[in-house]
Amino acid sequence: MPRQERVDDEIRKLLNEIIARELKDPRLCTIVCVSAVSTSKDLKTAKAYVSVMDKSMEKGAIAALNNASAYIRGLLFDKMKIRLVPHITFIADHSIENGDKIDRLIKKLHEDEQQ
Repeated sequence: MPRQERVDDEIRKLLNEIIARELKDPRLCTIVCVSAVSTSKDLKTAKAYVSVMDKSMEKGAIAALNNASAYIRGLLFDKMKIRLVPHITFIADHSIENGDKIDRLIKKLHEDEQQ
């Protein structure tokens, strides 16, 4: 596995741990899961894709994470064994909803074919 992929995976695991255990923001009172992390080639920036269980709280949760990104970066620096911890931007991940939508469309097509 290339170094960048290992770093992405390690950051994803640590972000999930930090969000669950370290952050006390009331906007994060719903289930929040980092589904993927994508770092730049120079490892200076990263995008963390976040799934929020309660969609009505999604904007607040993403805002809370982006507001706490410097604090989170400091915690990552303490836990990781790399020289440069990237600046993280949190982005809402809608891949699960998109997958469900595609699944429903495929099922509907199969039902239409059978009629």
